[in-house]
Amino acid sequence: MENDNPINILEHFKEIKKRFLRYFIILGIFTLVSLVFFKKIIQIFIEPANKIILNSGAEGQIVFGKVTEAWGAAARTSIILGISLSIPFLLGEIIFFLRPGLRGKEKIYIYLLIPLCFIFFVIGALFSYFFVIPSALNFLITLGDDIAQPMINIGPLTSLMFSLMFWMGIIFQIPLIMFLLGSLKIISYKMLSKYRRWVILISFILGAIITPTVDPITQITVALPMILLFELGLILIKISEPDKKSWKFYLGIFVLFLIVILVVLGAIITRFDLYRMIELN
Repeated sequence: MENDNPINILEHFKEIKKRFLRYFIILGIFTLVSLVFFKKIIQIFIEPANKIILNSGAEGQIVFGKVTEAWGAAARTSIILGISLSIPFLLGEIIFFLRPGLRGKEKIYIYLLIPLCFIFFVIGALFSYFFVIPSALNFLITLGDDIAQPMINIGPLTSLMFSLMFWMGIIFQIPLIMFLLGSLKIISYKMLSKYRRWVILISFILGAIITPTVDPITQITVALPMILLFELGLILIKISEPDKKSWKFYLGIFVLFLIVILVVLGAIITRFDLYRMIELN
């Protein structure tokens, strides 16, 4: 394909099969390793709920009500973690498969956007773990702790956390999707900037749908990033609109994404340090 020579479609299928086989081997390895260390991993996931129970003074605990519930939570956690850890390898296989057929600007978009999709997904999941989930669990656990003792089943708890982390990871793809659609001339800055009010309204509606609580703090914690990510997407669309793009254009995109990543990671690290200070006290 480097010399533009046609290749039989069966050769493409063989190449896809070989790359998927390599990926599933890596997926299996990560899943098995996660299953071996599932107790330590589960502790990380249930730690926010444990801290809320401890800080609230309630005499509750996390339990499993069915014989198979603990195993189900362990299997679910291991599979999801295995998939998450193996995503960079899957993206790498996709990039190397598409590389021979890409030209010029297409290569830059693929090399830039595919890794950034994974990075932004991870940042969104971490944002959910350190900000959205503690707020949601704090509301759900303390809502009736003065009426009844909280006994939290580990299965629904891990399902709730995975759901929130997944959807926040998807939400953090907003600016990348907007940039791609803007580059393809499907949307424009002028078109979308008219709908800011609707975006704010929809963000709060989605915040209410995604989160299992009715408290405004959790909804704002979900809605505010969506609004900011939309504004970031508008900036990227505006940058992508000029027809002639020099190396400064791509450098500007890289710097912009780097700033956003550093700011979000800084907020997450700060939240983590606050957790450590609370534990020490």
